[in-house]
Amino acid sequence: MRTVEIERLAEADRIDGCLHPRETFSLLGHEAAEQTFIKSIEGKRLHHAWLITGVKGAGKATLAYRMARYLLGCSQLLKESLDFSPNDPVSQRIASHGHGNIFVLRRPYDHKTKKLRSEIPVSEARKLKDFLSQKPSESGWRIVIIDSMDEMNRNAENAILKSLEEPPKKTMFFLICSNPGRLLPTIRSRCVSLRLTPVAQDQIYGWLKQFDGLDEDIMDAAVKLSRGGPGRAFALCETADHVLVPLSRYISTLTKPADRVDVKVSQSLARNDMRQERLMFWQCLADLLEAQAHFTISGEWRSAFKPFPVSKPADVWAVLSARIKQLAGQSEGLNMDHMSVIMTALNEIRSA
Repeated sequence: MRTVEIERLAEADRIDGCLHPRETFSLLGHEAAEQTFIKSIEGKRLHHAWLITGVKGAGKATLAYRMARYLLGCSQLLKESLDFSPNDPVSQRIASHGHGNIFVLRRPYDHKTKKLRSEIPVSEARKLKDFLSQKPSESGWRIVIIDSMDEMNRNAENAILKSLEEPPKKTMFFLICSNPGRLLPTIRSRCVSLRLTPVAQDQIYGWLKQFDGLDEDIMDAAVKLSRGGPGRAFALCETADHVLVPLSRYISTLTKPADRVDVKVSQSLARNDMRQERLMFWQCLADLLEAQAHFTISGEWRSAFKPFPVSKPADVWAVLSARIKQLAGQSEGLNMDHMSVIMTALNEIRSA
């Protein structure tokens, strides 16, 4: 397989099964965010850097590419929106990754290990300086899209700081981030923050129905655990056998020892090629524990599946949720043995 084909199949900023954001021409929700951008242009108050935040899968990158199309000269279908025709010549060049005035910074594909890097290294971030130091290949705006800031290490963040502080003329930055609180304050202070609010569950459910072959129960669970992110809901549907199904099976066995269940779940998620599934599993498990704490106090269940079949005080469930987040951070951040950490987490919930 040719190098370009490998990289297309392993793009860090693409959700498996979905079109890449540069190939996507519709956006679910976020009309208010689009209006903020349009009005800033109309009012001649266009800032050079936008920090687009919101839950994972909310449509942040899709919005960034819609904004980029506007600046690069696509013809609007409606004056009040960022809708463009996929047949527009500029749209087609952006979709094919062939526009010379766009630089995308994302986790690179490692040809030695045959997989994506786990973070954006400083060597990738330094390529931005080269892009901005050269004469633009075309007239008009130069666009920088970083997807995502959550995946940059500190050295990489520092490497782009100078470019954010003193950008060349007609250069626009779109920084995509799910956890802006962890960014360097100097980066946040140089950007206009544009937060995407969670999309309503009924909208996400209706959107998912366009995809053939998705199970109704899986869709329902995915929507409730999506945190208002359509892309995340779709990803949960696509990875249900590794995330949602094992979660449901594990919860149903909490009333008794079930070492075989725990081992099977841990073995599946511990594989090196399961990083994204593992991250979703951790987050869904923590969210379910928080939902159980709320249910214990209020009697209102507002998450996927059913309430846990065991009774514990609300503060115990809350502590367990915090503990799961801690173990997830250790597992991914410190590169610990994933199976051991997952087994520890599942056992702690059973024995609490």
